[in-house]
Amino acid sequence: MTADLLPTSKYRWVRASDGALAGVCKGLAQAFEIETWILRVIWLVAIFWVGTGVLLYLILWWTLPRVDRLDHALDRKVLGVCGRIAMRYQLEVGVVRTTAVLFLCVTFGAAILVYGLCYFLIPDAPKSVKSP
Repeated sequence: MTADLLPTSKYRWVRASDGALAGVCKGLAQAFEIETWILRVIWLVAIFWVGTGVLLYLILWWTLPRVDRLDHALDRKVLGVCGRIAMRYQLEVGVVRTTAVLFLCVTFGAAILVYGLCYFLIPDAPKSVKSP
């Protein structure tokens, strides 16, 4: 898939290329226009208080595109369903992938069935008409 249908300026949920650990906190802090250290403190509290912070961080690391690789953000990963959904409905691919992985964690096997059905049911995004 090509990323020419979805402009790179649309991406807010990205990983920074120069973050401390995978760039998740720095990228999301820039997206939400807050200081990076505030998000890192929130993450540490989530890790020590609830314990889910590590899992969520790893999911975001895996699902969010890196800011310096946005031209590959819509490349196929696991059948390319999330990329097709993002292109078809003009959503951020990182948010779609994160939602799909979280849905998989919550529903276990049902998400795999829904994901497989989406591969066959969701049409490709319409091709953009290039003007001369």
